[in-house]
Amino acid sequence: MVTQKDIAREAGLSQAAVSLALRNSSEVSSATIKRVRSAARRLGYQPDPLVSALMAQRHRGTAHAFRAKIAFLHAFPRREEWKESAYAAGCFTGARRAAADRGYVCEPVWLREPGISSARLSGILWTQHFQGLLFAPLPVDFPHLAIEWKKFALLSLDYSLAQPRVSRVVDDHAFGIERVLHEISRRGYRRPGLVLRASQDVRTHHSRLGVFLVHRRLRPDWADVPPLILPEDRWDDGLFTAWLDREKPDVVLTEEDRLPVAVRTRGVRVPADLGIAFFHKEHPTRTLSGLQVDSAAVGAAAVTNLTRMIETNERGEARVPTTTLVQAFTWHDGRTLRRPISP
Repeated sequence: MVTQKDIAREAGLSQAAVSLALRNSSEVSSATIKRVRSAARRLGYQPDPLVSALMAQRHRGTAHAFRAKIAFLHAFPRREEWKESAYAAGCFTGARRAAADRGYVCEPVWLREPGISSARLSGILWTQHFQGLLFAPLPVDFPHLAIEWKKFALLSLDYSLAQPRVSRVVDDHAFGIERVLHEISRRGYRRPGLVLRASQDVRTHHSRLGVFLVHRRLRPDWADVPPLILPEDRWDDGLFTAWLDREKPDVVLTEEDRLPVAVRTRGVRVPADLGIAFFHKEHPTRTLSGLQVDSAAVGAAAVTNLTRMIETNERGEARVPTTTLVQAFTWHDGRTLRRPISP
């Protein structure tokens, strides 16, 4: 990144003179301003807008502190629907709290706003002092966004954003399902079956499916029950019923909160006839056996990373994307699995 010190060296001037010239100050001559700007162009200098705003405010003598913004970008079908998703709402709560602790403002931004193209949205975000973009989980088929990525620090909360290449902060899906597999093993199950949606499999980068298949291979005492991958982004009672009758699992690993009702309406007793273990519970109920993910901790960790990126001027597509895994969940014994028979 080119700094004012580099420009001063190139132009043969002091750093103070360069700073004044870049602000078009009357304290330096027009020739000096021209000289500095010419050197800046040659070096490809791009001012940090956050620093520029802070300096402009300082020179205006503004009383209140400038607060840069972070956009929590989502694409739910309805503008406020993200609030109905416990995971998305939790991520936002954690993100907003962590942002406030660091002097930032985090605001939700809807990507489906009528009449606002993504190119126009890019300009709106920029003029309203948004410095960082935090992407909530998007539909896997969401169209490409024509945003000027180089202006913003970028971070995603899952793997659904294909382009541009960005770093991510996600809950540790592999570690979580390993905990669930450990719990069903403690309870003596031998025919575990996995049910998940294809879209969720993509959003988690196949980590849950992969860990499940590996564990099943490593357990010769476990039956080879093929996973049920629901092709549409919705529950399908017919596909599930056919799979259940055909494969006869003794426990199902899932995140589908409709599944307990679906099996009970068929006369299946839970957990006497069939166990159900949740690797992600959307709602904080203790009656369901499984993991409650602390999505607020995920959102907070994401903003911690994103503010660092803003303050070190890491903008645009990541040259080397990184993924931070957050292990923040609680196991609930619930009442949909039988009691453990081993420690």
